[in-house]
Amino acid sequence: MATKGKKTLQKDSVYEEYDVDGDGVVSDAELATVKAIHEAEVAEEKADAQRKMAWISIMSMLVFTAFLFLPIFPDSRIKALADLFGLFYIGMAGVVGAYMGMTAYMSAKK
Repeated sequence: MATKGKKTLQKDSVYEEYDVDGDGVVSDAELATVKAIHEAEVAEEKADAQRKMAWISIMSMLVFTAFLFLPIFPDSRIKALADLFGLFYIGMAGVVGAYMGMTAYMSAKK
């Protein structure tokens, strides 16, 4: 029989991971702790993904610029695609700027 505010686990329950202190009972405090840990892990994964997107954007701009200076691309072709190239740089810079801005905002918010 379960006591008020406690959740007793069945043998080999899938919820055993929530029993932080190992007493066979999952309390509201343990559930809150596990929930907070899970939310922190998800936030960290999200921040890692955003950081990777920003780095890939920076690297793609650098590699793209290096390719444009190679002699295999004729000047006429580069001039014809100049508007498209500008949009590429604006898009990649937007990703980097959004990441940096949100990182600064979130650090100031804490």
